Amino acid sequence: MFQDPLDTPAKMREKITGRPLMAVAHAGDQLVAVGSRGLIAVSGDQGKTWTQSKVPVQSDLLAVQFPTASEGWAVGHDGVVLHSTDGGKTWSKQLDGRAAGPAFKAFYKSGAGGKENMGEAAVTSISDAVYGKAATGPRIPGLLEQNYKSGPALPFIDVWFEDTQRGFVVGAFGMIAATTDGGKTWEPWLHRIDNSSSNLNAIRGIGGEVYIAGEQGRIFRLDRNRGFFTKMETGYIGSLFGITGNGESLIAYGLRGTAYRATLGGKPGSEKWEVVAMPNEHTLSAGIALADGSGFVLVNAAGELLIGDKAAKNFSALPAQKAMRMTGIAELKANRGFVVTGIEGVRTVPPRNAAAGH
Repeated sequence: MFQDPLDTPAKMREKITGRPLMAVAHAGDQLVAVGSRGLIAVSGDQGKTWTQSKVPVQSDLLAVQFPTASEGWAVGHDGVVLHSTDGGKTWSKQLDGRAAGPAFKAFYKSGAGGKENMGEAAVTSISDAVYGKAATGPRIPGLLEQNYKSGPALPFIDVWFEDTQRGFVVGAFGMIAATTDGGKTWEPWLHRIDNSSSNLNAIRGIGGEVYIAGEQGRIFRLDRNRGFFTKMETGYIGSLFGITGNGESLIAYGLRGTAYRATLGGKPGSEKWEVVAMPNEHTLSAGIALADGSGFVLVNAAGELLIGDKAAKNFSALPAQKAMRMTGIAELKANRGFVVTGIEGVRTVPPRNAAAGH
């Protein structure tokens, strides 16, 4: 008998460290990993042991982020948005595609995107021209109709919260939504981004700015004064799956080992993107800027770690100790290495200097 994954709690599993996991993040001193069929696991000992969390859905989960040690969000298929207040041990559902479809359609049908529905802050920060074009044109209603015509299956691919109240979710076919009340309510932002229907694959706050990476080499930066994501040209036409940065550089990465970098420090929006030479053409799936500011680590579909300098200009590959299609990475504390997720589960990787010496 069919069980709707949105109505069915995740099953408690054995050997959870060997099941497909798609992302991992820090929740204070803990690690939280998310994956297939609603699996969420928490580690309090730097990835040595993992405990499965209670999750109200069996939808596949793709991303997780904790702005504080206790509060975090996870997103995935069926348009699901989950929230935790206890460091990832238990979760509640805030949004799914069944609710989002009708709500987002009603938002624009009511004339939202105009002053009367956006609140005083938005009214004073975004021009009437932006709202008028988005609200009255056929693009957004048509896009929503297309996205939800087959039900709630479309995923949110990534999530990022600036604090416990303000955050974004992004996903397939240009879907983007924002909250200012910790996820109690969500507002579609299709009228606040210079995009059509291209997938939005990653969103990150970097150096006080907010960036989105997506298909067709597109990167978007949030213009906070306008409350609008403007498109930045990279010169690339393929898919970008992630973006990360430190105080000096940004790097966006994706298909066939493609990566582009830009230097920070100038006027926001003036970033110039240039190709980064990578050691091979394996698809880059996740990446982090090291906590000490010394460089970057990316992971790829071949199970390699790619170590880069702090300017994101030069990268070298560390051969995989055991092949696995990697999907996520987090840095362990006290230079203990990394924890990586992948199709075959979660594992720890030695520190860079130890790994390089093998």
